Amino acid sequence: MTSPFVVGIQSFYLEQFLEHGVEAELEKMIGEGGVNTLLLSTHIDFQSTRDWGKLTHANRDFFECEGFNCDVDLKYYEDTQIKPTKSKTTELASRDLFSEVARAAKKKGIQVYALILHRFPNVERYKEMNMRAVNGEIIPAILCHNHPEVRQFYKCLVDHLDAEYNLDGFCYALLDHYSLFGFQTLTDELANTLGIKRFANPEMGLSCFCDVCAAEAAQQGINVEKIKRGLMRGVKSGSIPGQVEKMTTADEAIRFLLDVPQYLEWLRFRSSIMERLHRELYEYIKEKEKHYTVGLDIYGAKDDWKYQTRFHKLAAYCDWIKPMFYSCTYDEPLSPQEIGDGVRLAKTLSGKPIFPGINCLASEPEDKIKEGIKHAMMSGADGLILSWDYSLIPFSHLRIAKEQLEKHNG
Repeated sequence: MTSPFVVGIQSFYLEQFLEHGVEAELEKMIGEGGVNTLLLSTHIDFQSTRDWGKLTHANRDFFECEGFNCDVDLKYYEDTQIKPTKSKTTELASRDLFSEVARAAKKKGIQVYALILHRFPNVERYKEMNMRAVNGEIIPAILCHNHPEVRQFYKCLVDHLDAEYNLDGFCYALLDHYSLFGFQTLTDELANTLGIKRFANPEMGLSCFCDVCAAEAAQQGINVEKIKRGLMRGVKSGSIPGQVEKMTTADEAIRFLLDVPQYLEWLRFRSSIMERLHRELYEYIKEKEKHYTVGLDIYGAKDDWKYQTRFHKLAAYCDWIKPMFYSCTYDEPLSPQEIGDGVRLAKTLSGKPIFPGINCLASEPEDKIKEGIKHAMMSGADGLILSWDYSLIPFSHLRIAKEQLEKHNG
């Protein structure tokens, strides 16, 4: 990293840069929050700010986005069936705002990362690549990370970004609960089949059982049908997903795994797949002529097993980590003390720089932001990512973060 201490911010809704102009918005980031790192979203499925409350520094009621923010050039995607489509937002469809913002940010000394999520516009075109749940039902809108076409798409995207844009690196956010499990868009039919009325949180261990994953597991000697039966017993007993989501202690986890040993067997298999995906992408990026830094946007190390991952394994294939401490599986958000504990554990397990994601949304109390940053810094954080989206963070909260950082750094 070129900066001694990273102060980052994410931007999914690039329309925000058109409110007062790209230069003015970047100046606000720097002046109000001391921002020196920008995670700029390359693409996303349909998302809206409507559910997140009033926009804090825009003259409209909401932003929506869907499609690729960067330009679309299909020559880079000849080796994959997945084809990018340009943003459907009227103001973005005819221009490459991703490039405009990246260039302007670099001129102002801000590091720019391509923020890559596992969310695809026009996903209905690729139904044969969809994830499948434990009962065989297709999971709507979500493509399997392990499908060869999906893995190839990410390499094509790296080629595209490397050739056309001046970036400092890549930040992969492939494992948030929406994209990892897919049940945010759970159909009534699938819920009824599993005997559950509603899946509000990640559905622990119930995916992916597509043909690609099932075949690979069978080749490794895993009895996939036995795994399915065990997981379904866990669903019927109520331990999946409800109890697993809220487990916080080792004894809870051990009792559960003794009752449902198939969960652990499937976890080993699925975590190896996620590790391989990140290894392939990391090595592919590092082979490029230009030197890039690679970040991972993932859940905290304490809960990695719930997300079919192993934190310390993924950490081998990145240069820094942003644990999402503003998102968790518990009834209540993480406390400042828990954020500090999470930073220490992440540093111990990974040995990599840790830039925790700190909730700075308008709904967050000012004192909690201060305390969250304070505990993160006291625990050895190497930077912060003020989260979760620039357009939704009040300038007052950016100032609070800046003041807290200045106080800590003397």
